Amino acid sequence: MTIPYITPKQQEIPKLIYKFRFLNRLQIQTLLNHNYHKRIIDWLNDLVKKDYLEKLPKDNTFEQRSKPTIYRIGINGIRFLSIQDDCSKEIIKKLYKDKNRSDGFINQCIFLCDIYLSLIKNDVNNDKTIYKITTNSDFVNSNSYFHFLKELNPDLVYKETKKIKSRSTHTYNLLTVFETTLPRYSIRKTLRNYFVFYQSSEWENETRKTFPIILFICPTKSEHIYAKRYAKKLLQDYQNPTDLHVQFATASEVEKLGVTSSEIWEEVK
Repeated sequence: MTIPYITPKQQEIPKLIYKFRFLNRLQIQTLLNHNYHKRIIDWLNDLVKKDYLEKLPKDNTFEQRSKPTIYRIGINGIRFLSIQDDCSKEIIKKLYKDKNRSDGFINQCIFLCDIYLSLIKNDVNNDKTIYKITTNSDFVNSNSYFHFLKELNPDLVYKETKKIKSRSTHTYNLLTVFETTLPRYSIRKTLRNYFVFYQSSEWENETRKTFPIILFICPTKSEHIYAKRYAKKLLQDYQNPTDLHVQFATASEVEKLGVTSSEIWEEVK
């Protein structure tokens, strides 16, 4: 089936949706590094008209109308991605279900993109610290350096390189955001999976690097307290290894101070 023509620049937008699943207009403009919002709006309207993208419906409240429009993939966007060599069929299959995603899932995608953009911004504005970021959409690619993380499936992996005089230090971080509606048994399961992953030595065998810092972002303070207590129990079960660092923050703290702020992270001990 022939799909409508879109420009090479417009083709970047469905690929961004493939990477993040849901994006708002401001995020798309920032990811494209484009200064003219009117041009972006024209591109997006054309992509919606041609069924490459769909707008998420808004209600008629002032709060909703004042927020940037959120976009998901459309049927021609899926058809376009299906013929791209760098797009996985496994992820494309999930895109068909995005019409029925919960508000919690959508908000998590928007939040993760904001974190991604904040790391890029820090990278640009700070010549002493460099961030290299990988999203979980890359893990399914067998050529990815982090393909071995596919089953663990953190939301982001980012490498922080700090330049100190004539030398550099490198720290890897595995970041997971707990969705608002995630039941507590799923939180426990996710935490256990990370501890099993640590014990497997798979990270060290694959990368020859020191085990990363594990970061969890919780939607509320009560979930933060609960997850941290359970992680403390797991640490005790694993005899409190000194090279395993598990840290927690709340989503509101990340929104306020940024994911790289040392003030927001509480380490389990």
